[in-house]
Amino acid sequence: MPGRASLRDVAAAAGVSAATASRVLSRTGDFSPATRTAVLEAAARLGYDRSSTARGRRPHPDPQLIELVVGGLGGGWTSQVVQGAHERAFDLGYDLVLTRERDDPTDDWPMRIAARRSSGVVLALITPTRRQLELFAGFAVPTVLLDPQARTDLGLVTVGATNRAGGADAARHLVAQGYERFAFASGRLRYRFGRERERGFREGLAEALPGAVVEAVEADWSHEVPRATRDRLLELSAEGRLGVFAFNDGVARAIAAAVTDAGRRVPDDVGVVGFDDDPIQRVRGIPLTTVRQPIREMAARAVELVDGLRRGEAVMPRQVELPTELIVRGSTGSV
Repeated sequence: MPGRASLRDVAAAAGVSAATASRVLSRTGDFSPATRTAVLEAAARLGYDRSSTARGRRPHPDPQLIELVVGGLGGGWTSQVVQGAHERAFDLGYDLVLTRERDDPTDDWPMRIAARRSSGVVLALITPTRRQLELFAGFAVPTVLLDPQARTDLGLVTVGATNRAGGADAARHLVAQGYERFAFASGRLRYRFGRERERGFREGLAEALPGAVVEAVEADWSHEVPRATRDRLLELSAEGRLGVFAFNDGVARAIAAAVTDAGRRVPDDVGVVGFDDDPIQRVRGIPLTTVRQPIREMAARAVELVDGLRRGEAVMPRQVELPTELIVRGSTGSV
């Protein structure tokens, strides 16, 4: 059997000296992103193990530091994630560092994490590239994905909500409230969690009201309702009471406001259900019915899983889902 890869093997594969490879891997010295990437990718590809010294000790003490990487800092979702992650990290004896993913494709945020020699990382609403994940693996950094935007085939640990079940709950509720026609409102970018919510809504509707048709309409992520979408919702609501399930609360609020401004009554003519349970719940004075996603609990669970991975625990299942809950308010009437 071939022996374990050595530092010289990594240096040769990266086309640099052993001294340069050593300094890159120990996060010392100032090197170009290209050099750092070449060394780290070579180490990951060869399976070079830097988690132990020749005597079996970790080369650096654990800093008790968990990174939370987010795509942006605005909105209620991110605020709840930060709160949940921070509180649980503190309880477990860790500090939490907030790292923002930049849109710049040359941004070297994985190296910023590696430079801090973090105990682990939670990637929130981000789907990292294979190369980035391999770099984390090369540095033996436990990684958990929180509400990833797409499926991953890398066997990673993920934390999410029961999006499909939440969509089904929304469908059954709208049927129980007597709505006759139905629409699902989504953004132009169809992420995994949005597709699961739509799938659950269609399945729940087929079970509760066989033969019912769901029309898909679009609303922008900025929560603006295109004129064509508004007009189509008005047409549908003229043919019978319309129940709309939106893939998040922002879109739900925009839909409710648009149809109300056009003369429809919520919930009499149009019932609207959102998803997330955003703290901003009212639309034109009407509280929003929604599917509560336990965002703070999900973030806390992700931190717990990072801690478990760092301590060598086996995490099963690898895809963790926390239950959603339908919260009934005025936008669909009383139960």
